[in-house]
Amino acid sequence: MKILLIAPPIMDYINGKLSPIAMDAGFECPPYGIYLLSSILKESGHEVVLADLISQGSCDVKSYHSDIESSSLVGIGATSLSWPTALKVIREIKSIREDVPIVLGGIHPTMFDKYILSRFPVEYVIRGEGEIAFPALCNALEKGENMKNVPNLSWKNQNGDVVRNKIAPLIPAEKLSSFPLPDYESLPPDIYKGLSIESSRGCPFDCSFCSTSYRQSWRAMSADQFVDRLEGILPYLNRTTHETIHIVDDEFTINPKRAIEINKIIKDRGLNLYLVFDCRASDILYKDFLESSSDLTSKFLVGAESGYDKGLQQIKKGTTCKILEDAAAKLKQHGRGEQADFSFILGLPWETKDEVKKTIEFAIHLFATYGVRILLQWYCQIPGSRQWDEDRKKQVVNEAMYDDFGFFRDLYLFRSGIKLSPEDIWDISDLIAKLQLLSNLRYPDDPMIEFGFPQQILESFPRDILFEEDSGLFNLRQVSKPSKSK
Repeated sequence: MKILLIAPPIMDYINGKLSPIAMDAGFECPPYGIYLLSSILKESGHEVVLADLISQGSCDVKSYHSDIESSSLVGIGATSLSWPTALKVIREIKSIREDVPIVLGGIHPTMFDKYILSRFPVEYVIRGEGEIAFPALCNALEKGENMKNVPNLSWKNQNGDVVRNKIAPLIPAEKLSSFPLPDYESLPPDIYKGLSIESSRGCPFDCSFCSTSYRQSWRAMSADQFVDRLEGILPYLNRTTHETIHIVDDEFTINPKRAIEINKIIKDRGLNLYLVFDCRASDILYKDFLESSSDLTSKFLVGAESGYDKGLQQIKKGTTCKILEDAAAKLKQHGRGEQADFSFILGLPWETKDEVKKTIEFAIHLFATYGVRILLQWYCQIPGSRQWDEDRKKQVVNEAMYDDFGFFRDLYLFRSGIKLSPEDIWDISDLIAKLQLLSNLRYPDDPMIEFGFPQQILESFPRDILFEEDSGLFNLRQVSKPSKSK
């Protein structure tokens, strides 16, 4: 059967125009899951058209009109961040061909399958992992079999009731390594900076802010199996602009011994690679970890999150400020400080202005002392995290808030997680701006402190309204919640 697979980008309205935002504005690497599914379906004998709308920076499917008309099934992957774009794509597809069945996958449809099937023109949702479930659905559709035997499937019966099939056991690591390589034959050239590949799935930790699908679960390919797959995608590196490889694991270095073995095999095979991966600070401190990658070029992405121990304990990060600092010190010792990004979250739900400043002060200390790059990000309410689930039970947030463009700019959603006043947020942002100016003196060609002012506060509490300088006082005026603008 013919299947159209679609990867919608994260988008929002910028100056009245719908544009890619966040990670999808940077074209770092292709969406691994959809390219992997394409290969799996092709291996199963299906005809697949891969519509990578992320690479096109668009949600327009008009160029795929004939494929929509001729396909037996349309598959769309979506996160919560890309869900408004996915909805726009769904509606456009149905306007072209109302009878074509649509199956959704990804974390957002997985979490809200009943809501989506009941409210939107979608026939199927695959919950959780789709590498086995998706071909099973295609097989059932081709043979006209009952949907009840398709694992992980949610669907509507003849009465319009939502049926939720049993979830299959998680795919074991040995099976993950046996799948074909992602379909990079279909990769558009000169768009993405690098390729994506996975070596493991899940994370054994359970941070309160994290929306990773498989927390408290970790399945890893063997070192040899992963390097075999890594080597297999190398012929497609020339289709990228920077020839980097993003290991898209939640935490690549969870088992440092395995990471060291991978580095050794890469060197033994004479592979010259630039790797980008997430890494825990404690793994950097593991004996011989940095030494094993001394001949490799790597970008270490370290989720530091908080700059004080109590905050790290509250989010259940499983680390301390001392471990974070020791990791930064070791990176500098090996001349690799500038290869590391330490990311921090500002405005966690319990945080006061003073606690946010503790995180900023600690982050700047790491930059100034060890030369690591700092990413400062405001806390964001993302479905799937323990914190979001708790707020949903309290009826503070719900899944409908993510159906429309603009939730990135929604003041209510922003302040449902961050309890600081707009005045505090301006003060904190002014402090960071001054620190950025100082860092630019040391690194004029490379921004070493990244930070974005929250659009919600900028639109609803602009400085000239929030502060009345003529009185010499900072007086907060009452400003009502703005309507969503497009």
